[in-house]
Amino acid sequence: MANIAVVNSKIAALGTSQALTLTAATETADATAQKFVYTPTGKDGHICFVIYNGAAEALTATLTAGARVFGTAAKANTITATAGHYLLQIETGRYMLANGTVEISILPGSGKALVNDHALTVGVIELQ
Repeated sequence: MANIAVVNSKIAALGTSQALTLTAATETADATAQKFVYTPTGKDGHICFVIYNGAAEALTATLTAGARVFGTAAKANTITATAGHYLLQIETGRYMLANGTVEISILPGSGKALVNDHALTVGVIELQ
C-alpha cells in the first residue's frame, strides 16, 4: 500500500470561493487499500476529508488511531455503493499521529481497484 500526501484546501477567507484540490489514488491492485496522509497547517481543529467514489461500489475508509493525549481508536466508515462525493469531518486532535499527520486508508471491495474501478480521489478542507 503506497502512501499519498493529500493537498490542503485551507479556507483562506470566509465568504470567498476557492478551488478544492483532490488527489487521485494510484493503487491499481484489486482489493488493496491506499493510505492518504494529511498534515494540518494550524492548531488542532476540524478537517473534512472529501472522497470521490466514481463507482456504484462500496468502499471502507478507516481513520488511523490518534497517538496524542486526546487520541481515539481507529474508526472505519463505509462509503455506500453510490457514486459521488462524500464528506467525513473529524477533530484533528483525536486522530493526529505522533508525527503531526492524520491518515485515512481507503479499501475497495473484492475484485475492485481504487484507480481502475473507482477513479478514487481524496481532498481535505481545513476548517477555520
